[in-house]
Amino acid sequence: MKTWMKSTLAAALVASTAFGASAAMARGGHCDGYSPGPMMQRLDPAQMSERIVQRADTQLARLELALALKPDQQGAWSQFKGAMLVRARDVGERMAAHRAAPWPATATERLQRMEEMSRIHQTELAETRRAVEAFYPHLSDAQKKVFDADFHMGPRGGKGDRGPGMRQGPADGAGQGMGPGRGMGPGRG
Repeated sequence: MKTWMKSTLAAALVASTAFGASAAMARGGHCDGYSPGPMMQRLDPAQMSERIVQRADTQLARLELALALKPDQQGAWSQFKGAMLVRARDVGERMAAHRAAPWPATATERLQRMEEMSRIHQTELAETRRAVEAFYPHLSDAQKKVFDADFHMGPRGGKGDRGPGMRQGPADGAGQGMGPGRGMGPGRG
């Protein structure tokens, strides 16, 4: 290869690398592809709590439409929906308090905090199961299939919504896990 061609290729490589680095810095310095998007921004506690309740209400409205409930099922649905919205409100308030609390300084304190959150989560899960068990017998076989397919609690895959209601995202759990940039750090866990 001729010297001028090597020099041109080297200059093009340097220029493209510099352009890529400047573009990454303009995005906030995240060169690994994991940059905080609009969903990662910190909301104030009242906004966060309200957003969780709104999302749950929307997802429950979608589920209600998908179930095509009959008039005699509305009473059971109202009780179920009320229980889910109370849970969403509690989750929002607890998350807001969790974020406002100081980050534990030691590994032992972080583990204690995680254990407490796990106990709370287990209690909420049991309450949700009881609400589902009370509502489920009021559904027809066809409605049970819709409910089984569409009702989901918690994170489900990479892009799925969180909270009660319609499932969105892969049903096989793909995309779950820590992954790059998702470790335990201040304000997480």
